[in-house]
Amino acid sequence: MAHPPPIIHTESRRASQDLSRIAAEYQAAVLRLVHRLIAGHCQPNTVHAIRTHCRRLQALLELCGDDERAIVMAQSVRRLSKLRALQVFQQYLRKIKAPRADVDALDAWIGKGEQKLRRTQTYRKIEQAVWKHALPTSTHLNRSLKDRLEVLRHVHGKNLECLIAAASEKLRRKRLHALRLALKTIRYQTEWLPGRPGPKQALVKRIKQVQALLGRYEEMADFRRWGKELDLTVRTRIQKDWKRARKRARAVPGDLAWLVDALASGHIWIGMDRKRTLLGLEDVRTV
Repeated sequence: MAHPPPIIHTESRRASQDLSRIAAEYQAAVLRLVHRLIAGHCQPNTVHAIRTHCRRLQALLELCGDDERAIVMAQSVRRLSKLRALQVFQQYLRKIKAPRADVDALDAWIGKGEQKLRRTQTYRKIEQAVWKHALPTSTHLNRSLKDRLEVLRHVHGKNLECLIAAASEKLRRKRLHALRLALKTIRYQTEWLPGRPGPKQALVKRIKQVQALLGRYEEMADFRRWGKELDLTVRTRIQKDWKRARKRARAVPGDLAWLVDALASGHIWIGMDRKRTLLGLEDVRTV
């Protein structure tokens, strides 16, 4: 008895191809940038771009439900976290016109950090991780974006509520940092979603502003500690900037109800027009 031909879901196939293309573009970009590090060209913008692209890959993999691969991308980001922070500190010292002795002390410390990364083959490890794990698996790619978004929307909302409650109870740096990372994932995934450009861009812009406040505090907390370790002459200025950044960051948890409400309503994540349904993963686009 002849069996009927299998039903081919062309929409799902196009969607899979589209997400694979986006991931492949990020993967290729990271590999090119890592090769610069391997070649000895360790510029701050290169390190920053690698971490940003890996974060985006992490968010994309989480969007697909490919959590194990997302974890590998997060590990790749962390491998360069201290180097990136030190490079930002270097830029900060130059911006505030710190004495040459302070800048030289930090430059020497950065040089030692780069040597350690080379000695431990960190750049090669990132290269291998991105080569092997950056692309979503076919199993996860075939899931419906509409169903996945519904799950993620609720997960993000509940996670935000928990992080806000924890940070509001005790305004510790680690809790604010965890909130910042959650915001970053929501922002990246929102950028890829369908919907009216105006409301979506407004939401993304507002998330970026909040991220900046939390990020500044995270940076200044590191700068304050490293200023003491290096016995820098600009420690008083660093302390002043740290206090200002801490005050602004601590005000963030109490002013995030708008984002929780946006996720709960679904207006941004499923499109402002309730009559419009998501077409599938092929709607996802980079910005």
